[in-house]
Amino acid sequence: MKRAAAGLCVVMMLSGAVPVGVIGGVAAINASADTRTVYTPPVVSYLKGNKAVKLSWNEIEGAERYAIAGYVNGEWKMLDRTTDTTYILSGLAANTEYRVAVIPMLNGKYVKDFSNSIVVTPKPVYPKLASIQYNKTYHQFRLNWNQIPNAECYGVAVFLAGKWKIVDQNIPANTTTYTSPKLRPGKTYKMMIGAKVNGKWDLTNVNSRSFTVTIK
Repeated sequence: MKRAAAGLCVVMMLSGAVPVGVIGGVAAINASADTRTVYTPPVVSYLKGNKAVKLSWNEIEGAERYAIAGYVNGEWKMLDRTTDTTYILSGLAANTEYRVAVIPMLNGKYVKDFSNSIVVTPKPVYPKLASIQYNKTYHQFRLNWNQIPNAECYGVAVFLAGKWKIVDQNIPANTTTYTSPKLRPGKTYKMMIGAKVNGKWDLTNVNSRSFTVTIK
């Protein structure tokens, strides 16, 4: 198992979010030059890590080595080479998608067929509660959290009657606070903070991300 060199990963990081679903034409043009009459590209899967992903694929008969390629700024770029069937792509930005592919070398030439490309993303980064401020006069509280990369907006939810209920899902990306309305003193609420990234709300590990607030 080989780990990506830092310099190679920077190429992907500089591109930002990798465009998804726009590589069909590029793959078809490049593949026509070197693809054999009968060829099945390796099937690639991945596991998420902290600012990294582990790529895995099946062995291709006769392959001398493999190249890991990334789709950057509208074209495929070779990031690294390996003789293994696993590879750790590190130095990735949190909450960012990357399109990658694995191509084999056969008879001294790389088969430039990128039809096996997949979109990968490292483990997500969640908003973390930084502090809770209480207003005893008006029985309110204010949540403060850290800003996360590529957040489009934030949301706050409360657990009521066995279900999570959205309190506010339109908190701007540059705002990392939420102030409650006036509430009944002594009441305790289970809450969580979420972020919308790449058009999706990440609601994994909700319970471990939750916290309680008691109105004063």
